[in-house]
Amino acid sequence: NLFTKLVDKGYNFFTGVPDSALKAFQNDIISSDYDNIIATHESQALAIAFGAELAGKKSCVYLQNSGLGNIVNPLTSLCIPFGVSPLLVIGHRHTLPQHKVMGEIDENLLQLMGYTNYILVKGENNVK
Repeated sequence: NLFTKLVDKGYNFFTGVPDSALKAFQNDIISSDYDNIIATHESQALAIAFGAELAGKKSCVYLQNSGLGNIVNPLTSLCIPFGVSPLLVIGHRHTLPQHKVMGEIDENLLQLMGYTNYILVKGENNVK
């Protein structure tokens, strides 16, 4: 599973905004002994991960792609200029009207910023 793969790669600090599309991944984090800080906003999670990286941790930020816009500034003005690249695990949503635009541009946005340390977890929206 994704969590095990990341731990095997040395990731030992997790933070983010909960996303139902990443529920299994988040449950694995919660069930582990690894540090996990649930944030109230994506930019907060990225700033926490930045600090964890400075403290010697290998950090991962989990978020829904609708929150990607919330981390453009901290990525471009904090992480990228200082060479700190927490892994972004992004739940990709795209089928509902409110997710359509970001679902079409999320990967292009990351590439435009030159940010390469991310995983898009693709899938359909959870519709009930």
